[in-house]
Amino acid sequence: MKKTLFTLLLVFLALPALAGNTLLIASGAGYKTVVEALSEAYARQSGTTVERIYGNMGQIIGQAQTSGKVDMLIGEEGFLRSSALPLAESAPLGTGRLVMAWPSGKEEPADLKSATVTRIAVPDPKRAIYGKAAREYLENSGQADALKDKLVVVGTVPQVFTYLTTNEVDAGFINLTQAVAVKDKIGGFREVDQSLYNPIAISCIRLETSPSPDAARDFAKFLETGTARSIIAAHGL
Repeated sequence: MKKTLFTLLLVFLALPALAGNTLLIASGAGYKTVVEALSEAYARQSGTTVERIYGNMGQIIGQAQTSGKVDMLIGEEGFLRSSALPLAESAPLGTGRLVMAWPSGKEEPADLKSATVTRIAVPDPKRAIYGKAAREYLENSGQADALKDKLVVVGTVPQVFTYLTTNEVDAGFINLTQAVAVKDKIGGFREVDQSLYNPIAISCIRLETSPSPDAARDFAKFLETGTARSIIAAHGL
């Protein structure tokens, strides 16, 4: 996975400077399906070429800092604004929701503390917002100490999904958007109590250093349209 991300980053850095009718969006990997759908709809409507790159929050912030080619970031607004990036206005997408999922062919775990549950995948709390949300949920629900030796920490939400599909874990924490996208490939999922983790406000934020600021502002306006809101709602935000 690290080799793949490094290769993608090299390709990304090799791209020519973007301007005019080209837009580069860097998004948290857990929102890939909704960002793909929004980008394709916007490209059809506007004629703008929309490039997309994905990773955990730490990765996309790093790419935006080192390349100077990113126009917009999509992720949890508070996390992004706590970075050193020069961020301008934002366009809200919706509220992210944490879910607990389980592999195909298995029953929903009634109790994660049960001896039948031995491995639970979570995104890295230091780099992925849903890893942080999962940690908050486990702490606030009083399960953190009992489950600490069962946790398998991975980089991103899609990596948790991979562990679920290969039956390497008995459960995993992902976001609702990802769960909706892969519902036919897992055993099932359920939302966890939203009061047990901090609210996750998902936004699309323009960088002040955007090579294509006019296209970025136009994309933000598109996010307010009925077409965009329908896509966003259908993907669990």
